[in-house]
Amino acid sequence: MKKGEPGVSMGDVARDTRRKATFLLKKPFVEQHEVYGLAKDFFKSYLKKPVEFTSAELKEELHKVYLSSNVRDRVDRLIEKLSLMEYTDSKYGQAELKLLIQDLDTIVRDLVIERKRHIPFLTRVANFLWHKKPKKTETVITEFPVVEPNDATTIEMNTVLEDLYTALSKGKVKLATKYYKVLMKRYNTLGSTMQHEFYHKVNEAYDAIRKQQG
Repeated sequence: MKKGEPGVSMGDVARDTRRKATFLLKKPFVEQHEVYGLAKDFFKSYLKKPVEFTSAELKEELHKVYLSSNVRDRVDRLIEKLSLMEYTDSKYGQAELKLLIQDLDTIVRDLVIERKRHIPFLTRVANFLWHKKPKKTETVITEFPVVEPNDATTIEMNTVLEDLYTALSKGKVKLATKYYKVLMKRYNTLGSTMQHEFYHKVNEAYDAIRKQQG
């Protein structure tokens, strides 16, 4: 059964990709096209798009999916290197190719972990920020649906919120306040429907900053 066929789970695709990555790492000589093909095959399955696409199109498709900042940055860097393979005569040495394979391996693992959890990132951030406060019975952040929408506005707002809570988790209240100002500026440009959707999230971000300020 091939990747992308019915009955093949993302976990199966990930295991297959990581097995191939391990095999390539053990080879005495790795061909550039092997690394390129392995990466492209995985992302086609991850995005459930069996058609061929360029690195630029791949990046565009992945930006329609919410990814945590850390994972997105690593994915973007990998795609940039794939793009050089695709559009230029750049030749990577064996050490560079092995590093690319290792990057792909960890990215595959992290993407599947995020998908399997089916827990919106803000809930994860809330748990991280407040799990040491068992006396607090109320939740800091409004409950989110199991699968969050991936429209551009939602991704943009959620990304700023994630950066804000990450700053708070590191005790950087001033930085969190700057992100809050960015959040409010964008919030004020939204239509009434989107404002209604993000109203509680924005208020809770404000309350979280106030609590940190003490």
